[in-house]
Amino acid sequence: MEIRRAVADDASAICEMEERYFSDSWDKKDVFSYICSEGGMCFVALENGRVIAYVIGRMIAPEGEIYRVAVDEKYRQRGIGYRLLSFMLKTERGRGLETVFLEVRRNNAAAIALYRAHGFKDAGIRKNYYQNPTDDALIMLYGNCQY
Repeated sequence: MEIRRAVADDASAICEMEERYFSDSWDKKDVFSYICSEGGMCFVALENGRVIAYVIGRMIAPEGEIYRVAVDEKYRQRGIGYRLLSFMLKTERGRGLETVFLEVRRNNAAAIALYRAHGFKDAGIRKNYYQNPTDDALIMLYGNCQY
């Protein structure tokens, strides 16, 4: 498995996964804009040259926000999400990242466990934030920021 910063050619594969795993999937233009922006935090995991996982976020140093994380269902429970998120955090700390925020469906136990394993802490709840299905958002924080 290879983990690297996403490039423009990865946008189509990311969009295919978006459509499979998110009820509010992003289109190619949205994905492409994060891949190509200076503040974009976009990384992929590949198996035999095929995108099997990705993380998308944005950084305005020293703060960042993670918007999307997905692992192809055939590759889940193998530590790929853990390694991908570790790689992104380590790489972006080198560019000045100190604090990261994210929102996750309150009922997404696997994602919450992944984030907690990296040191993310619960920071709040946004009631009925998600639709299709309706769910609260758990706001999580990584780093030393005090709010």
